Amino acid sequence: MATVYEIMALDIEDFFQYVKCIQYGYQDRFGKLHLASDKDFVVVDYYFSSPEEIVKNNCCWCWDLAEFIKLYCMRHDIVCNSYFMEYYSDDLHQTHTQVFLCNQGRWIAAPDNCLGLPFGTPSFDELDSCVKWFVNLFTDYLMSVLNGKYDESNLLIKEYTCTFSAGTSDEEYLSQIRQ
Repeated sequence: MATVYEIMALDIEDFFQYVKCIQYGYQDRFGKLHLASDKDFVVVDYYFSSPEEIVKNNCCWCWDLAEFIKLYCMRHDIVCNSYFMEYYSDDLHQTHTQVFLCNQGRWIAAPDNCLGLPFGTPSFDELDSCVKWFVNLFTDYLMSVLNGKYDESNLLIKEYTCTFSAGTSDEEYLSQIRQ
């Protein structure tokens, strides 16, 4: 089993290949893993995972993963920005965190463990263009799920710079990131 140190030492393409293989889910505060692929999947007692727990469990949520990617970028002097996206209505509550990074002078959405984005494609000259492209993917998804009930006033898109500690609950996370 690899260690966080070994994962953080990977070159960028190998790192994101590793990231894409992490199971999508979360660890609860009792240490039990909940995978999105489970037929009885629900979010109960969410617990923000540390980098060590992500590697050990081979499991994380986009919230945890964004911090893991930001740590990688920081250790490799890669410029990155992170965004929180939330749609909140009576019909749907959906969130996503996304890291955008500058690789070889071009902005890309960091590949993750749920969306299947290829590394480096598409790429953009400007961060704003990259974010706009990704937000359009997110809103297209929301529109398809909501079948005509999409309301842009229920959408929050915000860049964030705060960090989160292992053990942060979902309520604490949302309260902090929404500020």
